Formats: sequence, structure tokens, C-alpha cells
Amino acid sequence: MARALGAEPGGILSLDALLEEYSEAIEYDLIVLGLRLRMLGTDALDWADLRSIVKHLPLESALLRVMHPEGSRWQTAEHLLADVADSLRWLAWARTDDGRRGRNMPEPIARPGRKSNRERVGTATELDQMNDFLGWND
Repeated sequence: MARALGAEPGGILSLDALLEEYSEAIEYDLIVLGLRLRMLGTDALDWADLRSIVKHLPLESALLRVMHPEGSRWQTAEHLLADVADSLRWLAWARTDDGRRGRNMPEPIARPGRKSNRERVGTATELDQMNDFLGWND
């Protein structure tokens, strides 16, 4: 989890690096738990406690939202809704002439971390222009 958070494993130094960059978000997550960053190093919140808290923060935590803004907005429900919308669009398309001919399939809703399956090369051109370009109209 520490690597996923952008820090190398190693305890206090990793936490210190996180604190330097994301102290406000970590402070907020601690406040939600009834703690404060100023308690760090006391019996109320030692470094091992902070490590456990950071390591097991929920996906909707302030720290993860700040570190991964695009990905943190897409939870399971959002992915499922996008899948449903894609399926409905595909079903509607399948009943069209394009669908029966297998062309112009609708593009799925963009999701974080997923690239389009379609390869885009160049732009469309008129047949006469292409024939002229290839020298076939001579």
C-alpha cells in the first residue's frame, strides 16, 4: 500500500515524505477519526498508529482523493453505472443499420486507467480525393 501511495516502504521516513506533501489531507483524515496531527509522537498517536491509518484509509479518504483525483471519483458504483450505460448504448446500436452491418459501434464511456480500443489513424477523406492522391483518376 505504501508504494501505491507514492512512498517507499520504510516506516517513519516514508510517512514523513507523505506528511511533507499531503499534510492537509492527512490532517483532515485524522480529524474524521477524532485525532490531530499535532498528537503525532504521543501516546494518543504514535508513528505505528499513523502508518496503520494511512495504510488502511478508505477509498473516499482525503489523502487518496488528493493523490489520485481522477481515480478516486470512480468507485464501484460509477464503474457499474458506466457499464450499464455502455450496454444500453450497445443494445440500441445493435438494432440500427450500422449495428447489423457491424460498423460505427459506440465508444464506451471513458474510465480512468482504461484506454480506447479503437486505433485512430489519420482522418477520413472523400473517395475522389483519395483516388487523386493515389493517382488512380488519370
